[in-house]
Amino acid sequence: MGYKHIKVSDALTKQQAGQVDGPCFAVMELRDKIKQSVRGLQFIERNKKSLYIYRDDCPYVLGWIGYGDYRQGGDGTEMYVVHARTIENGKYADYNDQHFMKMSTNIDTALKSVKTYIRPYNPVDLADMNMKQVATAISDVSGAVTSKMREIQGSIVDVRSYGDNSQTRLFTELKHLLTTNHELVDPPFGTALIDSFAAVEEEKQYKGRSVPMWFVRVYERFGAQAFDVLSIDNAENWNPNIGDERYTYNADTLPEDIMGKLSVLNILNDDQYVDDVGYRASEGMFYVVR
Repeated sequence: MGYKHIKVSDALTKQQAGQVDGPCFAVMELRDKIKQSVRGLQFIERNKKSLYIYRDDCPYVLGWIGYGDYRQGGDGTEMYVVHARTIENGKYADYNDQHFMKMSTNIDTALKSVKTYIRPYNPVDLADMNMKQVATAISDVSGAVTSKMREIQGSIVDVRSYGDNSQTRLFTELKHLLTTNHELVDPPFGTALIDSFAAVEEEKQYKGRSVPMWFVRVYERFGAQAFDVLSIDNAENWNPNIGDERYTYNADTLPEDIMGKLSVLNILNDDQYVDDVGYRASEGMFYVVR
């Protein structure tokens, strides 16, 4: 199943709703050692044997700590566990949750694993995290345009029985008649043809188009809003080219085009896309069409 990224907001909601139990003593003991050794880390109850780890400046949890027997086919021996996206446990395939775990009976070894593997997400990590959803949303818009074109053409005439290219050939001939001011016997049919030709042109614009975007992360720094911005050249792809250079702005210096589109995206629900505007991944994480 691979690594599952958890939003801090979702984890906090479950804790505040009382949907998780408080952690056991062994987990709290490890938590206290982490607090004494590492600054800036905070904790959310995950279940009675584990705690999420997060930072205020990152929208996703950085991992979790636990105490129990998390091994496949284990013998019941409980161990301290550190779970993080940066861990690669070669004893397990990467579709197993254990692939992302370090386990030890020694609490100090677990503390060392926390120091080694619990790391913040960098801006490129955050930008890349939702690219499959963004690309799918862009593709859905293009697919809807194509479906609209086919529906309009299909409502005019069905010529499928005359071969694969017959419909294209027919509409090419009909378009020629209209452009030469030929008067049709049925004027509404002519109107339908005009709508069809417009749909074809629209479909051409969307088919195979490239959609460059800005990834924008909005957060608070020194009591004011800050904006980290990265470029994405081909957001319609699942594996786009994400620029390494980060631009940081405040509310006064953020380009007006980005600010205007952010105001639209702010009123959307998470995982919603508006063509030519952008995609809202979550609070504070946006993909703005350039």
